[in-house]
Amino acid sequence: MLYRRAIEYSKRKNHELALKHLNNAVIIAPQFTTALCEMGSCYEKIGRFPEALLKFDKVLQIDPSHIEAKKNKNRILEKIGQKK
Repeated sequence: MLYRRAIEYSKRKNHELALKHLNNAVIIAPQFTTALCEMGSCYEKIGRFPEALLKFDKVLQIDPSHIEAKKNKNRILEKIGQKK
């Protein structure tokens, strides 16, 4: 329920409210990689790249083969000039 609400807020570009719901979701389920990845995406959309990278790194700690987290992390690293 929290995750679904967060997705709806994110679709409406209300990323701050989406982050609140996603945070609550991962408090309940800390290994919920889909929610963590969505948190990273929300942080990226509002320009908070360090927080986004932390979330994508957390996803990759839990699931090193998580393709979306890898792609998102690489995209941010390119944006901030830390990837060649």
